[in-house]
Amino acid sequence: MEKHSDGTEKQFSYRLLKAACFFLLILFSETVAAQDSPHMFSRADAEGLMLLPKDEIFFTNKEAQFSLRIPKALPREVQTELPAFPDGVTFGSSRRGDFVDSEGRAGTEIDLWFTFRQTGRITLPPLVLYIQGRRYSIKFKEVEIYENPRTIQPRLLVVFDSGITFSSGQKNIQPIKLPVGKAARFMLYVQYGIQVQHFTWDIPKDSLFREIKRYEITQDFPRSSEFSTRRIPVAYFEWTPLKSGEIQMPEIRMMITAYSGRAVYVALPELTVQVLQKDKAAPAETAKGGVSEDAAQNDFLYGDAFTEPLESALENRKNAADVFDYAEIARLRSEERRSLFKSGRVRAQRISIEQKAGISDARNEESIYLFVLFAALCVILLAAALVLFVLNKKFESVLVLILSLAVISGTVFAAFRTFRKFGIVLGGEISPIPEDSAITKSAVTGGSRVLIKDKISGWYYIEYNENGGWIKEANLVEIK
Repeated sequence: MEKHSDGTEKQFSYRLLKAACFFLLILFSETVAAQDSPHMFSRADAEGLMLLPKDEIFFTNKEAQFSLRIPKALPREVQTELPAFPDGVTFGSSRRGDFVDSEGRAGTEIDLWFTFRQTGRITLPPLVLYIQGRRYSIKFKEVEIYENPRTIQPRLLVVFDSGITFSSGQKNIQPIKLPVGKAARFMLYVQYGIQVQHFTWDIPKDSLFREIKRYEITQDFPRSSEFSTRRIPVAYFEWTPLKSGEIQMPEIRMMITAYSGRAVYVALPELTVQVLQKDKAAPAETAKGGVSEDAAQNDFLYGDAFTEPLESALENRKNAADVFDYAEIARLRSEERRSLFKSGRVRAQRISIEQKAGISDARNEESIYLFVLFAALCVILLAAALVLFVLNKKFESVLVLILSLAVISGTVFAAFRTFRKFGIVLGGEISPIPEDSAITKSAVTGGSRVLIKDKISGWYYIEYNENGGWIKEANLVEIK
């Protein structure tokens, strides 16, 4: 019995050794085949794959493309399975084709197109691929979605040296705290714009405010055809509250040329600053020099080597303030056209600003509701004429029809007056051709209401004082 048992154990050991050798031979063969064959895709190959965006920046409501290159696998060996995409993401289409890598091996290229409706950072769920019969999950690279450049609005950003940051359009800003008599410095930036035309500020009472440095920003701004998210530095300021309590942040306003080519009025939001009481020595030191508060304030504002002479600075700020008045006139005129019940109040507000700016005898805006009224009355009369005709009241039908023809004439006249395009000139010049190189030019008075006859890229053709000419789009605000 013992000899039989020994023979059985030897036979089992021999078979186990034979199976192990056979398994190692198969494993070695597959490894060699995978190394020698250009069309054997492995898990190691999948680990380095990611769906990459074609462009660095994506925009809302504009097609966005992702691409993936798969080595060692032909298109017929690759199948895709789309995941469920989040709200705000719409899958458009896909394409699968061949590509050849640097070593001359054939592979598969997959392109996917999406449309995003919301801004912000987004990571799409992984794409499921079946490559040579095996299932793989390939990730998308995270991307930032920005608002479409044709509709995105420029914004101002304030960054204090302490790191506190806020921007125009921001809401529910928490009040910041500053000690009385201590200077706070901050940088002013512009984002999503291609040019700064004018900017100015109002200084709160009981505070000192100076511009430390003005940056040469024209060289830093992107070209109108190139979207950029960079923050462009405009100026560096120092602000010193002199009295404890609540005070408003200095109001900074700016006229910026947007990517759409329009001049956009941008202002910082109202920000409440809590000025905290500290040792009374600091405010006293400010007054020890025997200099009046007005003189000290002027010295803070204009005494720096980077700022302009006082007379020039004052004149530039006055001109900038005029430009903002003109932009406000254009906004109020647009509101006046579309107001039904508050047009009188809007008109009075607009006339007040025009008088302040020295603009007199300016015509009122035609309300679009006059045209709507005529058009509605026209439809009612035509319908009434038709009903009377069907009821065999021909005489009454003819009378109503004649009346409707008169109303149609009034409708056409109202449409002609209502839908002509007007604009408010911010300043600048008109030229006979839409080019900066034009030799003959004539100045246009800021605040003038002009008729817009034509528009091409970056220019308006206007009628001004019975003459016609081209003016830059940035120098005119269209009345909507």
